[in-house]
Amino acid sequence: MDKQTLHRQAFDRPPGDIAIELSTHCNLACKMCNVWKRREEELGHDKILSLMEEARALGATRFSACGTEPFTREDTPEILAHAERIGFQEICVISNGVLLNKGQRLESLEKLRKLNIVISLDGPVEVHDDLRGKGVYGKAVETLRELRRREITCSISSVIMRQTIDRLAEIIDLAADLGIQVISMQPYERETAGLDNNHCQFEFRPEEEAAVDKKLRRLMTYAGQKKVRVYTASMMKFVPAYLARGIRRIPPMGCFVPSRLMIVDSAGECSPCFQMRNSMKHKSMGNVREKTLEEIWHNDIHRELTTQALNRKCPGCLAGCSDVESFNALSQRGWRSWRPVRIARRLVRGLIS
Repeated sequence: MDKQTLHRQAFDRPPGDIAIELSTHCNLACKMCNVWKRREEELGHDKILSLMEEARALGATRFSACGTEPFTREDTPEILAHAERIGFQEICVISNGVLLNKGQRLESLEKLRKLNIVISLDGPVEVHDDLRGKGVYGKAVETLRELRRREITCSISSVIMRQTIDRLAEIIDLAADLGIQVISMQPYERETAGLDNNHCQFEFRPEEEAAVDKKLRRLMTYAGQKKVRVYTASMMKFVPAYLARGIRRIPPMGCFVPSRLMIVDSAGECSPCFQMRNSMKHKSMGNVREKTLEEIWHNDIHRELTTQALNRKCPGCLAGCSDVESFNALSQRGWRSWRPVRIARRLVRGLIS
């Protein structure tokens, strides 16, 4: 199958994932993030449920509850339960873990079989609390232990940056001790931190790139020894250049995320990926208060943005929500040892096998 055919199939597929921004409020004020500064009007409960039903009718099988801290909403457990009730096969929510142990939330969540709760954790107590606030580490770990006790599927997500890189092995140790088999690591992002943040305190200098590369290689080896799978491991070879020189890698065949994901923000505006949402400024695929998801998914703006991503003209990123499948295919076939033409051919064979 050639590149044109592969791309044409991307245009024809239904959405696989729907991500809805449940909240713009947060109970924390993390140093490497400015999203908590947003306190905007949020989508209503009934609107969120109807959007989920529209997405299912279009063919979506994965639901992600995104936003600053989804559990600042009292109705988040009910929203997650509705996602499972209407047939979503994967339900994911990322949380700082502080609010989950309050009230009857865990009692309602432990009934859900398709749910995966990802807890943000960036290092041991002194590292995590310095970045996110005093006492946050203890509450997050307590939540992880309780999730495991209740047999609720959970994972850990960590940010790779200057403050954490030498302590991430301790996150792997924690995951192994708790019996968590899969975790995610992704580099610090300027878009999340905000343009007014002091990025130098989190990133690395160009001359430090080789040292960062060595540390991440050791970290991935250590994860293998501890039998903890790092979901984003195939992207680690590109993180040093990303953090030291701002180089944003995109797979040779392009990024397929916009061809399968739709994000609805708190204002109802739709975009095909989080990085594009940040770069689109005042342009969106459409607003769910004015159009149906089907109209938005099949419109010219979505086709234009998908084309940009497939042609490697998108912003590029190495986030956990990026095109991990394509990076995995490249990793399995040895990115660095082959010429670009061979890479493209073998990537195509990997994607259709």
